Amino acid sequence: MNFAAIYHRPESEMAFLDDPQTMHIRLRTAKGDIKTVQLLHGDPYSLRSLASIKPPFYITPTPMKKILSDDLYDYWQIAVTEPKKRLAYAFDITSVDGIRTVYTDHGYIQPDDHGALEDLNTYFRMPFFQEIDMFHSSEWVKNTVWYQIFPERFANGDRSNDPIGTKKWNASDHPGRQDFYGGDLQGVLDHLNHLQKLGVNGIYFNPLFKAPSNHKYDTEDYYQIDPHFGNAALFKEVVTQAHQRGIHVMLDAVFNHIGDKSLQWQDVLKNGQRSKYAGWFHVNKFPATYTPTKNFEFTPDATYDTFDYTPHMPKLNTANPAVQEYLLGIAKYWIKEFDIDAWRLDVANEIDHHFWKRFHKETTASNQTFISWVKFGILRRRG
Repeated sequence: MNFAAIYHRPESEMAFLDDPQTMHIRLRTAKGDIKTVQLLHGDPYSLRSLASIKPPFYITPTPMKKILSDDLYDYWQIAVTEPKKRLAYAFDITSVDGIRTVYTDHGYIQPDDHGALEDLNTYFRMPFFQEIDMFHSSEWVKNTVWYQIFPERFANGDRSNDPIGTKKWNASDHPGRQDFYGGDLQGVLDHLNHLQKLGVNGIYFNPLFKAPSNHKYDTEDYYQIDPHFGNAALFKEVVTQAHQRGIHVMLDAVFNHIGDKSLQWQDVLKNGQRSKYAGWFHVNKFPATYTPTKNFEFTPDATYDTFDYTPHMPKLNTANPAVQEYLLGIAKYWIKEFDIDAWRLDVANEIDHHFWKRFHKETTASNQTFISWVKFGILRRRG
């Protein structure tokens, strides 16, 4: 038995609520190594309170089902319903060569070690099924076919707003990281009927806000549509026309960092510690500087925290109340003024968790069917 490959993590994607009384439990094992997995599970208090009334739950394990295999691992799953909405559980595992063990929160024990099995502290635990921790999504999300649009490479509907140096749409050379091809919101508007015919009923836009790059993750102004894509009126028309076709609209924003052309960062560069925005960032030493390199996008020695090693993307201090108010204002503005249906948030795992709780509460208060996702996708250029 490959013990090193056996893995479970409670209160994660491996143990989550599906409804107020049902937990989904998953286990990972080495591919082809395990013959059976059974779940020992029940109300944790039953080991003590009901021991004299009925057999303890570890006497009657429930088989788990192998749901998936990849090159390295097998994955097992079971749905467990507990009317009392609390759960203790462990995994009774038998390998293909007949070795048997019980995998618990305290490690591995022998199946006949009743002393350990009778100890509540042995088990993985879900003390109480808190409904607030369940994932809730609007019904429309479950039936949405999303189409991701990287605006600069989708379709060029208006050549008058092309950036300087825009390449020909069907240029034969390989696109470079800094190249522009002139894609814009007019191009999206022109192709909504085509997207509808494809069966698309959700558009996920990569960032549309003003920024110097082609990808727009170095935001300069969150309140302005990038001029090379169009303007607010055009975006509102895109949303309106999309909704008329039954297509939802999701915007992308990065609140982990901001572009170095932003008003806030420029003020820090100008005024240093005296800047009213100094606390908006993680500046470890003033002045905020970095040493340019041949690859100007990355440098290891910036005196401030950044996204990756990118000096042009200073990291925001999302624990700062002023930063939180600023970002929440942005999120609610695009919901209220443009009727967007969802946010996708970039680098969300590096942002203050208290902020995300506020974000969820305040955006859903603005629109009860609103969703916010952390999601990654493929950037495509429309030919």
